Amino acid sequence: MRFSAALARLVSYSALVAGLAAIGLILIVARMPLPEMSRLVSRSQLVLSSSGEPLWGFLVPDGKWRFSISVADADPKFLRMLIAYEDKRFYSHRGVDVLALGRACIEAIRSRGIVSGASTLTMQVVRLLEPKPRSLGAKLDQILKAFKLERAYTKEEILGIYLTLAPYGGNVEGLRAASLIYFGEEPRRLSAAEAALLTALPQSPEARRPDRHPEAARAARDRILMTLASRGLLEPEDIALSMKEKVPLGARTLTFRAPHLASRARSRSPPGQEIIRTLIDHDLQAQVERIASRAIVQWEDGVSIAIVVIRNRDSSFAAYVGGVDFGADSRSGQVDLVQAVRSPGSALKPFIYALAFEKLIVHPQTIVTDEAIDIAGYQPENADGHFAGDLSVRQALIRSRNTIAVRLLDKVGVDVLLLRFRATGRPLALAGSDHSPGLAVALGGVGVSLDQLTWFYSAFANDGKLGAVRLFPSDPARPLSQLLSVDAARATADVLADVPPPAGYVRQTAADGGRRIGFKTGTSYGFRDAWAVGFDRLHTVGVWVGRPDGAAHLGAYGITAAAPLLMQVFDLLPRPATDVKPAEADLGALTPYRELPKRLARFDSRPGIGSGHQLEISYPRNGAVIRSDQPRGASVELGITVSGGPPPYRWIFGGKPQPTTDLPTNNWPINDRGQFDIKVIDGIGVVAESSFWLD
Repeated sequence: MRFSAALARLVSYSALVAGLAAIGLILIVARMPLPEMSRLVSRSQLVLSSSGEPLWGFLVPDGKWRFSISVADADPKFLRMLIAYEDKRFYSHRGVDVLALGRACIEAIRSRGIVSGASTLTMQVVRLLEPKPRSLGAKLDQILKAFKLERAYTKEEILGIYLTLAPYGGNVEGLRAASLIYFGEEPRRLSAAEAALLTALPQSPEARRPDRHPEAARAARDRILMTLASRGLLEPEDIALSMKEKVPLGARTLTFRAPHLASRARSRSPPGQEIIRTLIDHDLQAQVERIASRAIVQWEDGVSIAIVVIRNRDSSFAAYVGGVDFGADSRSGQVDLVQAVRSPGSALKPFIYALAFEKLIVHPQTIVTDEAIDIAGYQPENADGHFAGDLSVRQALIRSRNTIAVRLLDKVGVDVLLLRFRATGRPLALAGSDHSPGLAVALGGVGVSLDQLTWFYSAFANDGKLGAVRLFPSDPARPLSQLLSVDAARATADVLADVPPPAGYVRQTAADGGRRIGFKTGTSYGFRDAWAVGFDRLHTVGVWVGRPDGAAHLGAYGITAAAPLLMQVFDLLPRPATDVKPAEADLGALTPYRELPKRLARFDSRPGIGSGHQLEISYPRNGAVIRSDQPRGASVELGITVSGGPPPYRWIFGGKPQPTTDLPTNNWPINDRGQFDIKVIDGIGVVAESSFWLD
């Protein structure tokens, strides 16, 4: 009886002590802070192609590859292996496996040393979040914070933290980084051998790194396979096949494609966005990069190459090479030359011709004279130092005669050309805000970037329209502006499709057998920049070759340095079904004639020819930029003034007819800002036009 009473008291005291201990533990855990989560928040960024392949990754500040991953993103096979091998009671304990801890303590006492560990996955998560030297105090801290972690997070969230931070050797952390680097694939679908290897690595990541210690990695993987087989979790035939599977001998890099594009995409993405999806075609990007790498060997150090490919249907980047040898200081490899502003040489000439076609100043069949000219002291010469005499406008553009381009620009107006580009939202770069480049614009006297110029050229393939440039799938595909009229764009494309290919290349054809590529080259003053920009129905391609530091690259012409690369890129692209040359009936007023009207038969822009007191709009002048003090949305009333020409005057403001007046003035209240057009017709039918920009 006494024994029973004593036993009862002992049980009661034990229960009391256990209860007090439990209460004390609860109070301690309640006051215990959660582990520091800063390592979990700091994650790498990965830029992906349109099909999801990695292009370029960015390390976290501590130099690690670390990507977040949830349980849903991991192969269920791997998760089963991990839990079965590391923490089989993970889903039933509260952070600490008491049975495993008791077993480990007994074994340690018997052996007078640590025989087996008892760390749960939750305790390992604490250690990953707050790495500390191994000690009894550190272990107690892990136990308490494991309890705390289990109260604050779900089992799936805790497992997700482990999958994000587990070490896999070197600077590789987390399941996703390990799978991408060792296997080159996402961890959603893993073989049994891959899952076993990824289970084994965190136990001893440096000693088992497959890229440095493949035999140790294989042995650790096979041990896990055999252990799980002995527990009935794997079939024997699966084990035999898995153990024959090779261990990866190398580590893949996550920095191998489109570094300049990746940096640009990263700068445009929300801060901390981990996965950045782009519209880059992975395979095309790799092929275009190889073209640039092969070509650069013929040039000395200091020279680089940039290439862009734009899809015409939605103005998206399909390939983007910002330079070669990204790590080479001698080539300024980290400078994004796709966005560098440089002189385009003759590459702007097609836009001058297009505006001249649009305004019916000339027709492709119009005869012009290539001869020495002097316009207000400006005396341009041709690249070959010779004058060709009489030739058609079509041939003048194909042969890139400088004097003709300058004369046409003089007639069109420099400000009109600049205004047209400004209306796209991406104006050409001038030397200064108050600097007028004059007629030198025709020969490259302004600045433009490769992606900007290539985008402008896509208008020739799109009936004069430009769409908003797209880099991400989330960027909307939307029309932006009409750079050129439909007829002018088609006529210019027709001419450019007749430009002979560079030496050693044959003219490519479309599926209908017609001419395929319209292109133009340019060489800036002093051989600083060599350009080639071309288009077919599907794509527009731009190539730049030069020195990033702006020094001369002697002997490098657009036709010899850049055009061959342009043709090589087009060799990679699919053939369009139809040619860039439209049906003749689609050219409107620019359709070829057997005999042109007298006004278009010959172009002569010499001073005095055709002049007199003809009708002209004296305010606002063609190409003017007018700045208003009124806020946006407020009405601005412009006094429109004409000179010359007999009354009455018929006015058309912004395409809308206005009342006829006998006076050469009229008022136009404007409530918007941007580009506006005026047309005035005098009493004998003479038409005057003006296009201006209102800020």
